[in-house]
Amino acid sequence: MGLFDKAFNKFAEAGNKLNNELNKAMGKKVFGDIRPIEPPREYADYSSFPPYEKDEPENWSSMSGEEKVFMLSGETIHISKELDICMQYRKLFSEAASFYTERFKYKYSLCVNDFDTLTHYFNDMYLEGLNPMLYRAYSLFLPLGLIDIDVAAFIELHTSLFKRAITSWATMCGIEESINQKAQNTGETVGGAIRLRGGGFGLRGAAKGIAKAEAFNIGMNLIGKFVSHQMKMTPEQKAAAFGAFKKDLFFSEVYSDYFNTFLTLIEVLAQEKVINDVKIITDDKAATIIKNLKNPMFPKDLIPQSLAKLISTYPFEPKCYDLAEELLGSSEVLIIKDYFLG
Repeated sequence: MGLFDKAFNKFAEAGNKLNNELNKAMGKKVFGDIRPIEPPREYADYSSFPPYEKDEPENWSSMSGEEKVFMLSGETIHISKELDICMQYRKLFSEAASFYTERFKYKYSLCVNDFDTLTHYFNDMYLEGLNPMLYRAYSLFLPLGLIDIDVAAFIELHTSLFKRAITSWATMCGIEESINQKAQNTGETVGGAIRLRGGGFGLRGAAKGIAKAEAFNIGMNLIGKFVSHQMKMTPEQKAAAFGAFKKDLFFSEVYSDYFNTFLTLIEVLAQEKVINDVKIITDDKAATIIKNLKNPMFPKDLIPQSLAKLISTYPFEPKCYDLAEELLGSSEVLIIKDYFLG
């Protein structure tokens, strides 16, 4: 702890004693407490926590696929050999994501007990599962003939598409960052509110005036630091934010991010034209088609054809199958849904 911090804490101690006496004299709390400056919190190294005892899933072996055709009220949905190869791994992705999520939950129980430990250890806990999932997904490019996919670009694509847990963590960090940034800005404003210049004291007393002005400006800077420190996120605010944090939802977000490395694999294959006309994320066009298919004015005889095309393009969107069941009520829908969504 620096000299300023130590001096400030002595000032805070004396100030709080005075404030308490004044509050007693007035019969109510008029003057608040001055928060002392605490030394930076120390955290145990992540590697020092007990390891997860269960073994990781084994490495996957190469699988083969074949072209498939699903029927939907007389219409056909064609599945390419390449897409079918990917679908053979879907269950394995789910099993691996479940394992790494369980390991994340275990590490969470050891590492996290408040706001600070959550924001501090998240990166280690999250990447410990995401990295092997990304490796497993990336490795599947090789048997599909893609040997020039950039690893960094693949990782960047995934974290841009699927980052639910990252967003939740960033929101927690953002609460503190926002409050602390506002505090710093206010402190700087107060510290810079009054500035004296030596030249304003007259030529004869210029040197003496400059010395006084600089001493005054230093004092204003210290006041600014005081204001900034007092406005930063308090332990009570951190406790309230952590208390409102829904960890079960957070765990499901972690699983989603891990499993969706499978969909990032599909996305790259679509971009590389290995798989044609498949979208992994529902866009405005799909939403419009779904809405129009529900319209009573939509021609009934065109519904099967339109649904077949919709499912072929957005095979991983549950709403497509919900709509197909609603409009067709066919067991064929369930077969297709089970193939893509499990």
